Amino acid sequence: MAGPGDPRYTQKTRAKRIALNYFKRPHPFRRWRFILSVAAPLLAAVWLLVYAGRGDQRIYNSGTVSTAHQMFETDCKVCHGPGPAPGVTAAGFVGPSGYWARVSDNACTACHAGPAHHDNEQFTPPCASCHIEHKGRKLLMEAADQHCTQCHRDLKTRDGQPSAFHAKIRSFREHPEFAVNVREAGAKPPAPGDRLLRVRLDDKAKLTDNTPIKLNHSRHVKANLKGIEDLTKQLGMTGIVKVKDGLQLGCTFCHRPDQDWQYMQPVNYKQHCAVCHELSTGIGDLVAPHDKPGLVRAFMRGAAGDAFDACQSIPKGDAGKALREKCEGLGLAAAAPEPAAEEPRGRRRGGGEETPAPAPEESRPGRRRTGAMLPLPDGLRGAWLRGDGAEIVLAQDTPRGGRRRGEAAEEAPPADTPRGRRRGGDEESAPAPSTGGGGGGGGAAWALQQLSGGEKKLFGTKEDGCEKCHVLKRVDGSTVPEVLTPAIPARWLPHSKFDHSPHRPLACGECHKASASSETKDVLMPAVTTCRDCHQPKGGARSGCVECHRYHDKSKERDADGPFKVPQLLSGVGRNRGDRVR
Repeated sequence: MAGPGDPRYTQKTRAKRIALNYFKRPHPFRRWRFILSVAAPLLAAVWLLVYAGRGDQRIYNSGTVSTAHQMFETDCKVCHGPGPAPGVTAAGFVGPSGYWARVSDNACTACHAGPAHHDNEQFTPPCASCHIEHKGRKLLMEAADQHCTQCHRDLKTRDGQPSAFHAKIRSFREHPEFAVNVREAGAKPPAPGDRLLRVRLDDKAKLTDNTPIKLNHSRHVKANLKGIEDLTKQLGMTGIVKVKDGLQLGCTFCHRPDQDWQYMQPVNYKQHCAVCHELSTGIGDLVAPHDKPGLVRAFMRGAAGDAFDACQSIPKGDAGKALREKCEGLGLAAAAPEPAAEEPRGRRRGGGEETPAPAPEESRPGRRRTGAMLPLPDGLRGAWLRGDGAEIVLAQDTPRGGRRRGEAAEEAPPADTPRGRRRGGDEESAPAPSTGGGGGGGGAAWALQQLSGGEKKLFGTKEDGCEKCHVLKRVDGSTVPEVLTPAIPARWLPHSKFDHSPHRPLACGECHKASASSETKDVLMPAVTTCRDCHQPKGGARSGCVECHRYHDKSKERDADGPFKVPQLLSGVGRNRGDRVR
């Protein structure tokens, strides 16, 4: 047999071995290939016609839509409309000649305000380029980092001026140190609209909290503070932790999260400070309200005047025992002899007719009710308790207006009516004896003496007064200073968002080094390296841009009164026809 090496093996010999009519013979593979090539397009065409006749567009859906858009998942024209609205750029829409009906920005802003990111941004990307649909039920807010870094990897502005923010960021690993807003040192008292300095946390020379308030964190978190045992009896163990050396205040005693567990509520004197730092006036056991110095002074003056009036007529016996002790402590009463038994109250001397004595619960006309000081826990009012147990309240807005609960205020005696004398020429009621100069010079002199002591204690000392925590501004010619508004920042990082709730497993001290801070000027915010310990792209918590930053400026959000009715929102008809709620 002739082979490739045989000279008799030629091309003609090789060609004779091939059957040239093989394709005319029937074959199963070729048969099914023909059948499927014809049947598949026919079936697809029938399928499309059937769904078109039923008005069902699900076959054109490229994937599951997000949870927020499920209500019109089968109505594609809600988002993929016939064309762009006036003012929509070509970047956000491809016209009717294009195969793909992309989503116009107008379709998104019909429901969502979508406020601009920044007025000076170089260009505004279309909504659908960042918020990509048909990727499952996840939130559309979870935009990928490349949508942010397309600008921020080399940040430029529309007017060509350099940006106030870091210009080159491509990932969280390259994120610069955090920056906080602080007041300039020596600036005037805080006021709305004040300009703040933006200082990085690693710029230790400029990083100073100049808020006009005084606080030593390290002192407050020491174990076994004075009075902490009594504190647990009053408030329980909320915010108090047990340590090896005893009990100490925990961070959550003062720093409580808001309802959403995102940010911390402001520290409140009444809730967090008053139980330990009581504003004692030195006027008996009177406690001043935590208010402006002018109102505090008026409160003390009124309380002192009513104290003097209350101590001028003390009930006899056990009924006035508590009141007498209070008045003795104020130097307004001394032990007085009991009246003779044969001369009961209400009988005129010399054997005249008997005059009925007034009932204990009644007050003599023209005389203030008597009482003993009882501080109220809310610090807004001072209360007096009559010897018979009836309460008289001294309201802050009526510093000298003692009145009984439920009664109208009594008419005050004229200015020329001396204390202790009844008006209209009635009998004079002699005041109870006083000691220690308390009554010398009358009630006004005694009240001014007490007021002077109260002012000195609250406004003149740093140990127990206002200046222990506040920065005071002295006013020429006045004993009453001004308290500079603390203006403690509610948000230290206003260009980001944060949620404390996912961070609950961590101890507060891992991020906020309060135990090592002894001065108010310390800024106790965590550095970016602290966040990177957990937020890592490989094997850590998420570290995408949208974890901490928002694109849209929420301060420019429209109001909550939307334009559609429920049927229109569900069907999408209203949005396509322009039938909006007016």
